[in-house]
Amino acid sequence: VRARAVVVAAGSVQTPALLRRSGLTNPNIGRHLHLHPATGVWGVFAEEVRPWEGGMQTRYSTEHADLDGRGYGVIYETAATNPATAVSFMSWTGGRAHLDRMRALPHLGGVGVITRDRDSGEVRVGRDGEPVVHYRLSPYDAVHLRAGIAGAARIVEAAGALRLWSGHQRGPVWERGTGSIDEFVRHVETLGTAPGQVAMAALHIMGAARMGGSAATSVARPDGATWEVPNLVLADASTFPGSLGVNPMISVEAIAYMSAQRLAAAL
Repeated sequence: VRARAVVVAAGSVQTPALLRRSGLTNPNIGRHLHLHPATGVWGVFAEEVRPWEGGMQTRYSTEHADLDGRGYGVIYETAATNPATAVSFMSWTGGRAHLDRMRALPHLGGVGVITRDRDSGEVRVGRDGEPVVHYRLSPYDAVHLRAGIAGAARIVEAAGALRLWSGHQRGPVWERGTGSIDEFVRHVETLGTAPGQVAMAALHIMGAARMGGSAATSVARPDGATWEVPNLVLADASTFPGSLGVNPMISVEAIAYMSAQRLAAAL
């Protein structure tokens, strides 16, 4: 197959791996991986919430989006919740606790904590040619995640939850009438965020083949074309220069549209 141009849009994990397998040598390929570390706080309410129905994401807060004066912090979101998504953000303390939580699912409501990570990870390529992700939440970003968990707990308590808990593996369950939310928050802030200590997900995977103004710091030019192969154009979230502080769907669409328009004009 011969083409005048090739567009790569395999995502922030597979795009850098494809570039490496294709022989590109830019040292920035695979670096600067960002992924919005996320966790949540759950509450059980007296009334039915039925979190699997209705609008998927109808509540959103940027109250703590800038915790350091540089634009890094957390946003709070809600989302439709089914058993699978609920379990992925909860700790596992045994079969009985899991059964009780699933039985309480109609009364369950949660607040997601999405962290804009300042520090980054890397995508490397294994001997089999497949991508291998290396990422560890940095101490800097962990401070913001813990602040977000505290904020989410206060939101869920203020909404009237009868009991609530975070995703910490050894975290407490707060019961209304048995202690203040301040005590719960102080306790949770002492708990760890290392692997195995808190349920966490990698949302909105970005970067790893970022655009920029120089081949010394980026993989592609501002029009998405790689520095090494001008007719090889990137058009996905791997091109993000850094971590966004918002959900990136519209940004991905905008970058893809921009790259397509410039490529079409060049051809």
